[in-house]
Amino acid sequence: MQKSDIAIPPKDLNMLQTVLDAWCTQHRIPRKDATEEAKILINEYKRGTRSQIKLIDALIDSATH
Repeated sequence: MQKSDIAIPPKDLNMLQTVLDAWCTQHRIPRKDATEEAKILINEYKRGTRSQIKLIDALIDSATH
């Protein structure tokens, strides 16, 4: 099993959705248009990030680069 094949448990999926919803609300973008942000969150999750703050930091870093 590759690391990219992991399933995201419901509790963690809810956390990722919450972070994405907050990001979209703050930046006034429709959630359906936030595919790049969703990819960033999933990649960070796969790397082992489980902190909402660190997930938000990853989004901030991607927006500034």
